[in-house]
Amino acid sequence: MRSSTSRPMRAARCCILLFALCLILLAMPAAAGERDADCGAFWVRPAVDVEGIMAPPRIDNSKSSDQIAIIARESGYSRSLRRASLLGLTYAFTGPSIAIETRYRKESDGRLCVRLERVKFTFGARSTDVYVARKYRPGSCAYNVILEHEMEHVRINERLVRDYIPKIEKDLAERAAAIRPFYHTDIKRAGQSIGNRLRFELEALLNEFNAVRLRENDIIDTPQSYAEIHARCRDW
Repeated sequence: MRSSTSRPMRAARCCILLFALCLILLAMPAAAGERDADCGAFWVRPAVDVEGIMAPPRIDNSKSSDQIAIIARESGYSRSLRRASLLGLTYAFTGPSIAIETRYRKESDGRLCVRLERVKFTFGARSTDVYVARKYRPGSCAYNVILEHEMEHVRINERLVRDYIPKIEKDLAERAAAIRPFYHTDIKRAGQSIGNRLRFELEALLNEFNAVRLRENDIIDTPQSYAEIHARCRDW
């Protein structure tokens, strides 16, 4: 059982663009771009919104224990598997994403003074599948204790997402505020460079979150905990 608004402007118009950027892409730091004091004065503190998501678990009782073990191995849990087959598994698909909103001012010479306006970061489980081996039918003692164990994995994941929302929000707010306005000739590429920089800078904290999540789930996946589960039923 595993878990697996801006100051008066001297030149033309001010526009807002939204860039949705996915964290599963390769993260590279952004180029600073050309700056001067006038463009720098265009800065405002970016708004930051961090959302933790946890999709309701879907219970799957249609697979054999061997099939569940295959899912675990293909999902990256193989290093922690202690047996060839599994009676239960919690698999959460995580897909962190970041959305960048920028505002720009077009200067008389055609350059764009770009600033970061807003960041929205979303993380957590976009889907959660809870597997119980099909030989244990709903209502049986074995099914109930396996499901109870797997739902504890779900609760651990939910708790850690809640715990990390303020940590990520604080870190992201500081890093977003440090991005000062800069000149660029391509607004789309400017937004992408900001997104790349923030993805790169958030990587360490997200790695920490994943390490803690795996460690917390491993606490309830021990030979002792499995023995206690088996001792509760006789219909194995």
